Amino acid sequence: MNWELIKHKICRLLATAAILLGGTMLSAAASGTMPLWAAVVGLCAAVVLLNAVCGILLEAPAAQEAAPRKRPTVQLRVVRGGHAA
Repeated sequence: MNWELIKHKICRLLATAAILLGGTMLSAAASGTMPLWAAVVGLCAAVVLLNAVCGILLEAPAAQEAAPRKRPTVQLRVVRGGHAA
């Protein structure tokens, strides 16, 4: 299986888990079983960890970003009707 596909699937799974965890924490804070400050701290920690893990997994290779891309030159010629083709 393609390693890039596996990395994307792992990130999607982690994002889904973070969203479900956030919903659970907000529900617990709304019902009063969890303090609001703990839910906010937990949600912030989940976002930071999710960003770090997916950033590490999905980082682009530096060699591809550093190489400038050259656009091919296209030669146009005027054909019947005066329009470039």
